[in-house]
Amino acid sequence: MIRFKLTFDKDAEQDWLNGLCAQGWAMTGFFAGLYTFTPCQPGEFIYQVDLLPGEGVRAWRSGEYMDFMEETGVEVVQRWFRWVYLRRRAADGPFQIYTDVDSQIQMYRRIRKMFLWVFALECCCSLGVIPGAVLNDGVLIRCAIALFAMLLIAITRVIWRCTCIIQELERQK
Repeated sequence: MIRFKLTFDKDAEQDWLNGLCAQGWAMTGFFAGLYTFTPCQPGEFIYQVDLLPGEGVRAWRSGEYMDFMEETGVEVVQRWFRWVYLRRRAADGPFQIYTDVDSQIQMYRRIRKMFLWVFALECCCSLGVIPGAVLNDGVLIRCAIALFAMLLIAITRVIWRCTCIIQELERQK
């Protein structure tokens, strides 16, 4: 089965993957919003989504990370730029990558920082569209502006959500 879903929320994506697995669908691949699933025993796997350390879309020491995960019995299902999709058999017990507050804060800071970088890139790209919108009255330009606006709103929501989660985690310390 192939499903299309665009989400910028790591936790919602993770919950969605685990929900589909509970229904008997195991994620086997991902590319640009297209998820591939194969049948499995309901609840056979527990999925985690992580953002590798790095800058922009470039990951640092990803090979070491992947090797470490596989050594600990975690299967790396897919990597897409810095996002990595992980799973472990539910029979092996609970699966959570970040168990302490400090590591969770660091993860959400990485996500926020990456989306701030994407926000800046998106703003630069949209600057090229706005002059065309002023000079032309075309439907295509209006659609491009609407698309850029929706992306900026989605990215802003992720940045805001990460900031709120970080603040809540810091209060728990």
